[in-house]
Amino acid sequence: MTASEAPGGAVTVTQRLLDAAQSRGERRALAGGPDGECYSYAELADTVQSAAAGLAWRGVEPRDIVGVYVPDAVCYVLATHAIRAAGGVPSPVAAGLSVQEIAGQLAQCGARMLLTAPPLAGAALAAADRSWVRQVISFGEAAGAVTFCSLLRPGSLRPAAARSHDFALLPYTRRPDRSLGPAALTHVDFAAELARLAAQAGITERDVVLAAPPAGGGAAYTTLVDNALIRGATVVAARTEEMAAAAGAHQGTAVIVPPGAEVRASAPLRVFAVAR
Repeated sequence: MTASEAPGGAVTVTQRLLDAAQSRGERRALAGGPDGECYSYAELADTVQSAAAGLAWRGVEPRDIVGVYVPDAVCYVLATHAIRAAGGVPSPVAAGLSVQEIAGQLAQCGARMLLTAPPLAGAALAAADRSWVRQVISFGEAAGAVTFCSLLRPGSLRPAAARSHDFALLPYTRRPDRSLGPAALTHVDFAAELARLAAQAGITERDVVLAAPPAGGGAAYTTLVDNALIRGATVVAARTEEMAAAAGAHQGTAVIVPPGAEVRASAPLRVFAVAR
């Protein structure tokens, strides 16, 4: 039996992360969110499960597609894992899309809910009005949206069971004709990509990985961030122009940046350049 298989279905990346978090306790998992907040692995697990309970209470059911349009790695991790823990499928929206394109993706995938955050909430709400989305949840205050904090319900929800060939992630990519099309990863695909990164990226629990915006968009960003967390590293959200300062402040050892981004730091950094 592989790590991605178990009797009755797949062990999702979210289940793996929550299981690993139990033994990591107060070790730092995430830092640098919208308000500079930090999460230990224990706090990450608690927040994901509490938010998942809130999403389920708001109607998310197994295999429901939920849009994710957020600006940083902290919001992205919390959103994607809470959605998956509730049984849903995160569909990350790439940065730089027009409101019409965002609405088109949300309508095509059938999303009825969208997670966002300032400063993207305005475009998210406009796109929701042009799609089937009926609930917008925001990390931070945004007129017309429910706050993420309001999702956090007493108790917790363990990750829902999944089948191996269910979707784990539903990003959209540009086709040759410039239209957007789905590029889904199943749980089997996701587990295989994590195994590849574990062998090739060399991230360990001693690493601090700085993740530049834009968050999400494609599978590469998601799997790099999740691989870092699965391996026990700390993920820090930092703007590209602040990478040098963030690397010094957090003792960074690796960075995830868009292609072509120039990163200068006093100490060597491993650079993972990924298209979003």
